[in-house]
Amino acid sequence: MTHGGGVDSIHRAFPSGSAPLPGARILRLGHISDLHVADRSRYPRNGFTARDCERHSTRLAKGLLDALREIGVDHLVVTGDLTFSGEPREFERAAELLRPFAEAGKLTVVPGNHDVWTEESVETGRFLRALGPDGKGMKKAAPSYPHVVPLGDEAVLVALDSARYGDDPWTTPGRLGGEQLRAARELAREHARLGRAVLLAFHHHVVLPPERVPSDAHVCRMPLADADQVVRLVAEVPVAAVLHGHRHTAFRVDLPGAAGPTPVLCAGSASRTADEPVRRARAYLYEVDRTGVRSVEALVAGTE
Repeated sequence: MTHGGGVDSIHRAFPSGSAPLPGARILRLGHISDLHVADRSRYPRNGFTARDCERHSTRLAKGLLDALREIGVDHLVVTGDLTFSGEPREFERAAELLRPFAEAGKLTVVPGNHDVWTEESVETGRFLRALGPDGKGMKKAAPSYPHVVPLGDEAVLVALDSARYGDDPWTTPGRLGGEQLRAARELAREHARLGRAVLLAFHHHVVLPPERVPSDAHVCRMPLADADQVVRLVAEVPVAAVLHGHRHTAFRVDLPGAAGPTPVLCAGSASRTADEPVRRARAYLYEVDRTGVRSVEALVAGTE
């Protein structure tokens, strides 16, 4: 199986192992994260050097996005860190990269900690003005999350904002907050009652796998401060999957769920130039029906 755009390999992982329900429509959901689009000419800036920008490649991200378009995904979710440090031109370039999905009405975007890296980026509402929850941008920044996206009659995507600005961005944890968590709980309960699979999406990690690659194991900053509340929500209300980014490694951890094990899926980074297999740039394709995530395929980018 070959796709364009410089995708080196495709492999299926975490299959459900059971046949779809009769009459159930299979949805194809794309998931990418941590593009870290950089305006290299602006650095050193915001605590980063120009060389730091080279850890990520927009070319790799574009190749993966082209592959997802070729596959014909029904929807694409981007779980944060679209920019390197929230610079204006970085938001513009990220919006350009995602425009085909936005114009088709097939895009959902949440912010990451790098998108609110500076006080200026927060005060000017750069993320919402340039992108917003649907990638089309907003003339006036306004509260936008939870953002609910029906995926046909089979499933619903509930996008949440865990990105928080802090004076020291290197140590500022993510946080969903009580209001979003209460809303997410009610939305999950409502849609599960209607027979739809509910997928939650935000930026920060909830739990980490016990085995981690050395280059990730020492980077423990910026967790999700209220991760325990997400774990409780999943245990009490049916949630088909939790999608996130933040860690530049791809992994899955299952949480005890109200309707059985709930996969928590980290997409890694769509632009990372690392050589370690689990840190190479990638995108994910999920097959979803009303029973949940049926299968997961990783599209791994070729090397630079």
